[in-house]
Amino acid sequence: MGFWIFMFIITLLIPAALLLIYFLCPRLKTIHGASGYRTERSMKNQDTWNYAQKYCARISLYLFFPSLILAISIMPTVISKSMDTIGLIGLGIIIIQMISFAVIIAFTEKALKNTFDESGNRR
Repeated sequence: MGFWIFMFIITLLIPAALLLIYFLCPRLKTIHGASGYRTERSMKNQDTWNYAQKYCARISLYLFFPSLILAISIMPTVISKSMDTIGLIGLGIIIIQMISFAVIIAFTEKALKNTFDESGNRR
């Protein structure tokens, strides 16, 4: 039971990170390399930075709910299984949840490319 609780908490960390992105990214007002959505395209100028932070936050909120539901719906089904099964199911959930971060990057970069030119000026 202790390992199941541990794995359940671990599977909730990625949804928590997505929620943290939702709350923190739009509040980052200055361009810096320490936090926020930081890519070459998003750090061209202040306008691209603000747009990327807001867009990234919005996408992370959309992905928060499926990620949370995935963990909450699957983990209780393995509560009485062996440690190996719990670990493998937990790992599978985490790998699927990690796709959320790739989706955030892909969608935000596409939105930046469609909204701004290569110099960072709005189209």
